[in-house]
Amino acid sequence: MTKVLILGNNPLPFEKTNYLSALGLRTWQLTKPLLDDGHEVCLVCLRVPQAFAVQELEPLIKKERPFLYYSLDFTTFTDPQIIHHIVEEFDPDCLVATNLLPCYQAARLKDKKPFWADLHGHAMAEAQAKAAVDKDDQFLYNYWNQERHVIDKGDVFSCVSTPQLYAVIGELGARGRLNQYTNGYNFVHVIFEAIPETPLAYNRAALRGTEVARDDFVVLWSGGYNTWADVDTLFRALEGAMKTNPKIKFLSTGGEIKGQDEVTYFHFLDLIRNSSCSANFIMKGWLPIEEARSYYLEADVGINIDQDIYEVKLGSKMRVMEWLGAGLPILSTRVCESIQILEREGVCFTFRPGDAAGLQDQIIWMANHREKVRQQGESGREFACHNLSYARTTEPLRAWVNNPYLAPDQGQRIGFEKERDSHISHLEDVLRDKDRLIHNKDPEIKQMKSVIGLRDKELEEARSRIRELEATLDRYHRTLPYRIYALLRRVRARRNP
Repeated sequence: MTKVLILGNNPLPFEKTNYLSALGLRTWQLTKPLLDDGHEVCLVCLRVPQAFAVQELEPLIKKERPFLYYSLDFTTFTDPQIIHHIVEEFDPDCLVATNLLPCYQAARLKDKKPFWADLHGHAMAEAQAKAAVDKDDQFLYNYWNQERHVIDKGDVFSCVSTPQLYAVIGELGARGRLNQYTNGYNFVHVIFEAIPETPLAYNRAALRGTEVARDDFVVLWSGGYNTWADVDTLFRALEGAMKTNPKIKFLSTGGEIKGQDEVTYFHFLDLIRNSSCSANFIMKGWLPIEEARSYYLEADVGINIDQDIYEVKLGSKMRVMEWLGAGLPILSTRVCESIQILEREGVCFTFRPGDAAGLQDQIIWMANHREKVRQQGESGREFACHNLSYARTTEPLRAWVNNPYLAPDQGQRIGFEKERDSHISHLEDVLRDKDRLIHNKDPEIKQMKSVIGLRDKELEEARSRIRELEATLDRYHRTLPYRIYALLRRVRARRNP
C-alpha cells in the first residue's frame, strides 16, 4: 500500500452542488481507482466557490472518512505553508496532481517526493483561446509561468490525448528535460477522459409534456460555454433546423464560467433573444448536478461544438463522457482525438467545424430518424463501459503509484538558464584571454607598425617621383621639335609599310 497525496479540484461527482466541473470530474477519475486499489489517499482540492452553498465556504474544510479530504478556498490552497503543513502531516510516499494550478502548487513544494503531474488540457492552447475571447494577451505569461514550473519539477506526466502528449514532449525539450539522463525514459502517458466506474442512475426530469411536447426532438447542451465553443455556428444551425422543423428544441443546462469565460454564454443569449425561434430555446442555466444529469434521459442527442483551434485539437471533452455513460447519443464537431475515436468506432455523429449548413441538415436528419439515433447512443455506452472506465484509463498511473520513482535527471539536470549563464561566462573568459594575448604581444605589434609605417613612407615617395616624371614627359611631348619628329615618323611609316 502506498500513501498518496493528490492535489486537484472539486466539486467531486458525489457532492451535491449546482455546478458540474470537468476539473472535479478529472480529479475523481484519478482518485477513485487509487482508493479502489487499497492505497491510503489524502485528497486536497481547490474549491469552485459558485458550486457550494454559503455554509460550505469556510477557508479549510477537513473530512476524514471514507478518506482524508481537504476542501480549500483559493487563498488557502495557494498558501505554500498550508499545503506544506498538510504534506508534512500526512507524509506521503508520492504526489499526484491534476489540472494546472494544483500541479503548480505541487511543483512549488520543497520536500522532493516522486511527482506525477496530470496536465489536463494544454495550458498554452487554453491561454491562447482565452486571449482571443478577452482580446487581451495579459494572461499568457501567467499560464506559462505555472506550466514551466510543472514541466521542470514533474517526474512523470499524463495528458488527455496523443496530440497533447507530443506537445508536452516539446515543452520538456524546451526546458532541458530531454537530456543525457532521460534518453529512453518514458516521460508522458495518455489518460483519456472516462465515464464513471459504474453506469450512473438518473431520475427523469419533468420535461416531456411540460416544457416540451412528448414528441419534440430535444438537443441538449450541458456544462459551461467555454472559450472553445462556436456558439455562432451552433445558433445558425439550430435556428435553421427549427424553422424547417418546429419540433426541434434546444435545452441548455449550463452557463458562463466565472474567471475563465464570461463572454461566450451571454453572446449566445443575445443571439437567441433576437431570434424568431427564441421560444424553442430552453436555457436553464447552471443546475444542481443531479438535476442537470436527469435531462440526459430526457434529451434525444447531446451536442458539442468546437472551434478548429489548438485548445480543442490537443484537448478532450469530459461532457461527452458523461453523455456516453448515460447512453445519450452524441453529435459533435470532428476536431479532438476522443471524438475521432468515437467516430471510427461508429458511436458518434460528427460534422465539420464551422459548417452551420451541414450541422443544420444533420439535426433535421436525426429528428427524422430517431430510432437510429437512439441505437447509436446504446452502442456508445457499451463501447465506453468496456474502454473508457476509470480503472482502464488510469492503468499507467496505477502502475506508477504501486512503485513511485523520480525521473532519471532529478538532482543531475542543468537547466538551460544555467547552461546559458555558463556559456556566457565561457565567452567572457575567451575574450579576456584574447585581451591578455594582445597585451602581451604589444612590443612586437609596435615594431610591426613601425616597419609598415616606414614602407608606407617609401611607397608614397616613389609614387610622388613617378608623378613628377609623368608630368615632365607630358611637357616634352607638347614641344615643337617633338611634334615635328612625330609627324616625320608617321610619314615614313606610310611610305614604308
